[in-house]
Amino acid sequence: MNNNPLVSIIMNCYNSEQYLKEAIDSIYSQTYQNWEIIFWDNASTDNSANIAKSYDGRIKYYLAPKTTPLGEARDLALSKVSGEYVAFLDCDDIWVLDKLSLQVDILEANKSFKMCYSGAIYIDESGEYIKSTLPKSNHGNTLDLQLRAYEIGMQSVLIRNDIPLYFNKELEFSPDYDLMMRIASEYSIYVIKDLLIKYRVVSNSLTNSKADKWWSEMKFTLDGLVDKNPILYQKHMSAYRFAYAKVNYNKARWLFIEGNRSEAIRALSIRKYTSLKYFFLYILAVSGPYAWNAAHKIKNK
Repeated sequence: MNNNPLVSIIMNCYNSEQYLKEAIDSIYSQTYQNWEIIFWDNASTDNSANIAKSYDGRIKYYLAPKTTPLGEARDLALSKVSGEYVAFLDCDDIWVLDKLSLQVDILEANKSFKMCYSGAIYIDESGEYIKSTLPKSNHGNTLDLQLRAYEIGMQSVLIRNDIPLYFNKELEFSPDYDLMMRIASEYSIYVIKDLLIKYRVVSNSLTNSKADKWWSEMKFTLDGLVDKNPILYQKHMSAYRFAYAKVNYNKARWLFIEGNRSEAIRALSIRKYTSLKYFFLYILAVSGPYAWNAAHKIKNK
């Protein structure tokens, strides 16, 4: 009989054949072996299904009848888990060998923590090293830091499956941020100062709609946290101001892409005194598109 708790690993896939085998192999190579993979195929049209089905029965393959927003796809996959713990791995990322073993041991030994996360190694499309980042927060209540400088990589988390877990089905680009911020606002989190995942940076053009959705979805999450717990908002008001300043900055970036410089300046002006960083960004915007574009490495027309 296996006394090790079962870990349900969610893999959401959409046309991910290029790096999929490497991602799955990093799970099969784990030193901790009591796991299942919930493989949610979001109606892929490439060879992803055949790759996933080439492994043994520990991969539970589900085919969506149609492509849905990421939030809905993640939530549908989440409804299939049966493990005591839940983890996530995107199809182009990689886990280091002892990722699960270390995290399960930590949460089994520290029952008051509902989740843990780690740092990450960033790699390029060919797997070459770019940089490494370690978490800056300490164990416990991490909300203040997450509001100021969000640092939770979804691929690095392990979550105890005894708390309400759900993804907002309407969110297309930031359902992970929404869930992580809800957990950070309510539960204690164990922060692992180690590098347990390899996050692949792939070239991806940011469309106008994506830029629009990112800032508006981030604002949706923050507004929801404030509405649910106004007392917590008062306690962390300064940190919330930083988070809303980032919302306004991302909104301004989208407005610049749309060619609406006056509204971009107005968005930045609302939070310009939050910090020197946001005051400087406001000055850049006022200075004109050439200064803004140069700072953001956007080619001037």
